[in-house]
Amino acid sequence: MLRSSLILAAALAIGASSAAAQSDSRVAASANAGVAAGSSDTGVAAGGAVLVDVHDRISIEGQGTYLDRGRGADAFAAAVGVLVNLLPAGEPLVPYAAFGGGVYRVSFDLGDPRFLGPIGARFAAGNTVCPAPGSGFGFGPGPGLGAGSASCPANATGYWGVGALPRFYARRLGPLVVPRAAAWEARAFTDPALSFGGGLRFNVSDRLMVRPDARAVVIVGDGDTHTIGVFVAHVAYRF
Repeated sequence: MLRSSLILAAALAIGASSAAAQSDSRVAASANAGVAAGSSDTGVAAGGAVLVDVHDRISIEGQGTYLDRGRGADAFAAAVGVLVNLLPAGEPLVPYAAFGGGVYRVSFDLGDPRFLGPIGARFAAGNTVCPAPGSGFGFGPGPGLGAGSASCPANATGYWGVGALPRFYARRLGPLVVPRAAAWEARAFTDPALSFGGGLRFNVSDRLMVRPDARAVVIVGDGDTHTIGVFVAHVAYRF
């Protein structure tokens, strides 16, 4: 019985040691930095991620990323995804494909000259104007123009240019009431997003991993989509 107990204790110790070593090699936390590019803006992207290898070929990733969308705008994306390793995770160099989903929140300072700009004295406070593509202002009422609202209400005073505001968001502004504060307010949008892409895992050592990664982030809202590219490099430490 003593011999059996010693053998069992030794087996449990070896199993616990192996499990701990396996756990150490399967969870990694990383910081990342790079760029995010859209149809009308390119800016810095930075954030962090946690990567868990549930199998030599499958990893689960959770990440959060801040994205600079140019002057007057910034965004935050949070997502959970699956990485499919094309080689076993322990190889020195492992290419992978990635897909996932989450939320994307962006905020625009509409009063910035890059978007709707200063109000000035063109329209009186309380007037209704319709968002329109380009910059400047025009006359109404009438049918909506391009990136703006689908149609102008009968009481619309005119059109207001949306500047560099992407069509995906401009068409969702709806008719605008000129504020009494003589400045357009910020507007934020939160939408579901899907991501697709891939990258390379460089296993520099048992603890250190470098991971360049490229994703297409497809933002979905009101039956339309808007896509941006996010290119970052992760520096990860395995626990």
